[in-house]
Amino acid sequence: MQNSCLIVGAGMAGLSAAAVLRDAGWHVQLLDKGRGVGGRMATRGIGGSRFDHGAQFFTVRDESFHAAIENWKSSGWVVPWFTDEGHTRYRGIHGMNGLAKELAIGLDIHTETTVATILPDPEGWRILAHTGQEFLANTVIVTCPVPQSLALVGDAAPKELTNLAYDPCFALMAVLDGPSLVPAPGYVRPESGPLSFLADNVLKGISEGSGALTVHASAEFSRHWFDGNREEITRVLLDAAIPWLGSRVTSTQLHRWKFSHPVNPYPDPCFMTNAPSPLVFAGDAFGSPRVEGAWLSGLASAKALISIV
Repeated sequence: MQNSCLIVGAGMAGLSAAAVLRDAGWHVQLLDKGRGVGGRMATRGIGGSRFDHGAQFFTVRDESFHAAIENWKSSGWVVPWFTDEGHTRYRGIHGMNGLAKELAIGLDIHTETTVATILPDPEGWRILAHTGQEFLANTVIVTCPVPQSLALVGDAAPKELTNLAYDPCFALMAVLDGPSLVPAPGYVRPESGPLSFLADNVLKGISEGSGALTVHASAEFSRHWFDGNREEITRVLLDAAIPWLGSRVTSTQLHRWKFSHPVNPYPDPCFMTNAPSPLVFAGDAFGSPRVEGAWLSGLASAKALISIV
């Protein structure tokens, strides 16, 4: 029987793992609760403006990831944005989500499919979705934030992962009626206050027309205000962003990332248990908490399954 794998989450880790398994001849399906792929590699349109409101860029340290980036560059999917602290920051040509969409081409992906539970089955694993659909495979890779992953597998949850935690983050997207005061190449990291990062998506090169500003709140602010009033949070963040606005704000949207940044990643790039069948936990909470780390985690997960199945 052909080896099969169900992957929960079509972010960078899930897409990376799926491509390796597909190329090895496996039958692979990805399930994602979102309307599209990418996870925190998220890009949103508001009117005629485009915003990266999750991951803003990615860097490269690993040789295998460097080879992948060179391929993505030659394919016209990514370009350098700026260099800081000795590392080039790359972005998707049309936003971070654009890269995820390119990597998803040719994969069997079920979007708007929220997984309810993952259960042992004589064939390996059975996944039940809130839509009523059932999926069967002899292996599973779970790439969503670890607390969500552990809740899905119930009694199969490994104790080694129960202490992994994340910082939240508010992402405020503000449409301006003119240019911002963010300097080229389009980013600012405030030294203090409630903001951690501001990006001008026009200067960044993913949006056209009037100003399109992404404002990320600090982890401390996001934890304190996470269940607060959205209008009040928006007001506070806009007040803090005044030095960089430069133009009138015409509309805003606020997004809450509950699991934005792993604070104590698991040291290995993935975690696998074989009871009752291979089940792998992966994502940016394994290895290193970056886009590169998520890609490497997916790669490691796929290779781990191929080595034992």
